Amino acid sequence: MKKLVLPIVPTAQTDDHFFGRFFKTPIQKSLVIKTDGTGAIVQNPTQSSLNASLMFFLGGHENVLTEAQADAVTDAGFGEYIEES
Repeated sequence: MKKLVLPIVPTAQTDDHFFGRFFKTPIQKSLVIKTDGTGAIVQNPTQSSLNASLMFFLGGHENVLTEAQADAVTDAGFGEYIEES
């Protein structure tokens, strides 16, 4: 079974110069693969970008991949995020 493990990036939840350095929340990114086969890792995908995509994988979820999905993720250049389990 192959799983997609997306990167987690600590993000400041405030614009405050002082407190923004101390309060960082881990945000898991999402992967959107466009219809032309290219992909992008985004933080907050819009509904319109998800509707227009070939496939998408939301961060914070366990994304179990089929062989076709694993091939599409690898072809889009994000094969390093696939783990065997």
